[in-house]
Amino acid sequence: MSAAIAQNPSQNAPPQPAPQAAPQPVNGLLMLLDLQRQAWRQATAPELRYHIVNQTRRLIAYRQAAFLTLAERGRPTLEAVSNIAVLEPNAPFARWLEDAARAVSAGAQGNAVHVVDPAALPAAVRSAWGEWGPAQVLWCPLRKPETKPDILPGARPEAAGKAGPPPAGLWLGRDEPWTDGEILLLGHLAEGYGHAWWALSGKRASRRGLRRAVLPLLVLLLIAGALAIPVPMSTLAPAEIQTSNPVIVAAPLDGVIERFHVQPNAAVAAGQPLFSFESTVLRSRFEVARKGLTQAEAELLTASQAAFADPQTKARVSQLRAQVELRRAELALARDLLDRVTVKAERAGIAVFTDINDWLGKPVSVGERVLTLADPQAPEIDIMVPVGDALVLEPGSPVELFLNVDPLNPLRARLTHASYEAGLSTAGVLSYRVKAALEPAGTSGQAPPRIGLRGTAKILGDRVPLALYLFRRPLALLRQTLGV
Repeated sequence: MSAAIAQNPSQNAPPQPAPQAAPQPVNGLLMLLDLQRQAWRQATAPELRYHIVNQTRRLIAYRQAAFLTLAERGRPTLEAVSNIAVLEPNAPFARWLEDAARAVSAGAQGNAVHVVDPAALPAAVRSAWGEWGPAQVLWCPLRKPETKPDILPGARPEAAGKAGPPPAGLWLGRDEPWTDGEILLLGHLAEGYGHAWWALSGKRASRRGLRRAVLPLLVLLLIAGALAIPVPMSTLAPAEIQTSNPVIVAAPLDGVIERFHVQPNAAVAAGQPLFSFESTVLRSRFEVARKGLTQAEAELLTASQAAFADPQTKARVSQLRAQVELRRAELALARDLLDRVTVKAERAGIAVFTDINDWLGKPVSVGERVLTLADPQAPEIDIMVPVGDALVLEPGSPVELFLNVDPLNPLRARLTHASYEAGLSTAGVLSYRVKAALEPAGTSGQAPPRIGLRGTAKILGDRVPLALYLFRRPLALLRQTLGV
């Protein structure tokens, strides 16, 4: 409704047709049946409204016809006017006609075909009747097929008014009075129009209402069905590629590291030097021990030769021999420490440590880890699972590793070990340490991942409903908060 209805009804009203003779009974009945048949054949509601306001003139002459839809509560809506293609809903004539139809449909005779009495209308509508309304107006309610309105002239409207307001109405206006025969014909025609309007709008509205009621239920059922779909329980945790059988290279003595012979992540062979300690003190200790042993051996030799002549000297031989053994042990210890100055690789592998400058000049104690020898052909996944995200960790559970350098190609693995006790990770989070062995690459010949690569591991557990998978953490938090 976008085009305007002119505010002057004399300009908008269609030209008055020439007076027609009253239809003969047989012709009127045939025309009535034809109009009803054509109304039932209309495919859309706009076509039916156009037919009602324009084609009814073939049966009964009138100057103007208006089709309005009614609601149990609220203002009627003007939908169509004879000889008007497009309506303007806010035009003064449209607003007045809606107010008049509201008053007529709500009155005692609103459910029956009757001539409208302007005196029975509200003052605001009655005062503008001479400007907008024709001299004679006939109100034709278009009721649903299950209701039977009173269409006989002079019948009591009280009984017809108990069924409730009709869904639509037809407003017919002209200057000549309405006859009883015309009212009777229009009453029967209004009943057919009401059936056709209900077929196009009422059934669809009922179906739309049914769909609106059923659709939320179907959505809820679909959501409930989706939440019941079994999915594998899983958890995500930070992970790192490590070797499955690393060799820890620790400091063999107390001292200061002087030099590294290898670079970080370099491949080394068995027996290759790794790093060396500052040896000045150890060499001095070795020289002192060697000279002390030489002196003790000389004293023992002198005492042994003098023992043949001096019995008292013979008693000191055993004591000097013990001193020689002590000096010899000190020399052996000094030689052993001096041999440990340069640490060598026990086997071939990759020297894994941070940076050379972090160790040069740094004093270390015996047993302190300096680097790790890793076997690049035997990698495994080291996973730190936070306690809050932990699930039942069973050996053999599938594991997928998404490396940061290649997140689109996950690595497959199997869980081999899970710690019973939790400890702090490098990030300071209380976590369980989990080990997983990589599955063979097969015939692709793909090289194993490099030691030290990091990523995110996805551990798969037993199958659970999707609802538990999605709301596991909120439920756990709820239980911790409420204690249920």
